Amino acid sequence: MSKRGSLWQRSRNALRGLFRAISEEHSLRTELLAALFAVVLLLALRASPLWWALVTVLIAVVFAAELLNTAIENLADRVSPEYDPRIGRVKDFAAAAVLVLGVAAVLVTIFLVWSRLG
Repeated sequence: MSKRGSLWQRSRNALRGLFRAISEEHSLRTELLAALFAVVLLLALRASPLWWALVTVLIAVVFAAELLNTAIENLADRVSPEYDPRIGRVKDFAAAAVLVLGVAAVLVTIFLVWSRLG
């Protein structure tokens, strides 16, 4: 997995990582379901392109944060297989970042529904 590979090889590595994360990480599959719900909601509410853009960016940011969280957790477990409170803090911080973005996504969804139905 060299950085010297072609763009095609690097993209293939990234996609392999994405599919591995989806198959191994329950939270990422849950977020995929939430994203599907958001798309259905956008369609049902006939949301404007601005809402589509906002929700698309939020979905991508939540996925990216979850992937980074997964990478941090895997690296931390490899570096320190036994419990270390400092490593635990790092993992908690990474998980908190995903939580903050998830809450923001829920709030945006509420604002979307409110703007269309309110």
